[in-house]
Amino acid sequence: MTTAAFYTVVGGISFTLLGLWWVVVSSRKEWQQSQERRLLAYAVSLHFLLPGMMSILSIIAPEEPLVWRAVFTISGLIGVAGVVLFRRALIAEHDTPRLAMAVQWAVLPIYVCITILALVPTIPATLGLSLTGIQVEAILVSLLIFFGVQGAWILMVEPVRSPTPDADDPTPK
Repeated sequence: MTTAAFYTVVGGISFTLLGLWWVVVSSRKEWQQSQERRLLAYAVSLHFLLPGMMSILSIIAPEEPLVWRAVFTISGLIGVAGVVLFRRALIAEHDTPRLAMAVQWAVLPIYVCITILALVPTIPATLGLSLTGIQVEAILVSLLIFFGVQGAWILMVEPVRSPTPDADDPTPK
């Protein structure tokens, strides 16, 4: 499969998953009441939106590597910023499943690698790999989608629970 064909397929899959995720989020009215849950839902959206954008924009000018490199650099930085910004939501949300936290932290190094590889696409050759920078990026984009699906599943099946009262507080709530 050519790189352009791969990114065409991945772009379609990413935007389809994004649309399906928006349907899930819009049906979860209780999430709209919680800023933390809205942020977590948006974090999952980024794991579909950014791979879709990287895929579509990387095939615009395949003969010009500067285009995909710029797109992947910007997307990687947005992903890093997103994970760091959502850290507050992960900590503040009393009900964030631990696995959802793990997914968010697992994608952080992936976004960092996407950014670094876009800036220095010769890294695979330096390591003795026969893959090009854009091919390694394809693997990383696939991992983002995988973790996006995991995050979506975790948030979708985990019920939102109310905070538990402090054991030391004798006042009934």
